[in-house]
Amino acid sequence: MNSHDHDHDHDHDRDRGSVSVLVAVLLPALLLLLALVVDGADRMRALARADAVAAEAARTALTAIDTRTPHITLDTTTARSAAQTALAASGHRGKVTLDGQRTVRVTVSHSEPAVIGLLDPIHHVTGRAEAQLGVGTTTPGLAP
Repeated sequence: MNSHDHDHDHDHDRDRGSVSVLVAVLLPALLLLLALVVDGADRMRALARADAVAAEAARTALTAIDTRTPHITLDTTTARSAAQTALAASGHRGKVTLDGQRTVRVTVSHSEPAVIGLLDPIHHVTGRAEAQLGVGTTTPGLAP
């Protein structure tokens, strides 16, 4: 075996060592990034569920039409009660507010365990929705 072959083997060992160090550094970083992405997506799903519950409760409140007046308005007491009943049936807590006799706003507090829980073991989110007579239901989106 000549010295040239020996140098080649030495370079190969050094390259293999460099790759091992690179893998040892990058693998934990990639795993951390993956955990953050999964936690973030999990939180977004929890928020979407909270928004959906709020929207359903707000729509339920719109069934409480006040038939005592010639205009289409809500019976505010019945509307608030219907929304609270819908929240209770879904197992959530929330706040129901009425803006006049045509608009219902529902805010829902929702908590669920995180899949990985790197940032927080439990996702605490707030869902919001608004429903208006003759207009429909809107969810303002990703509220913390």
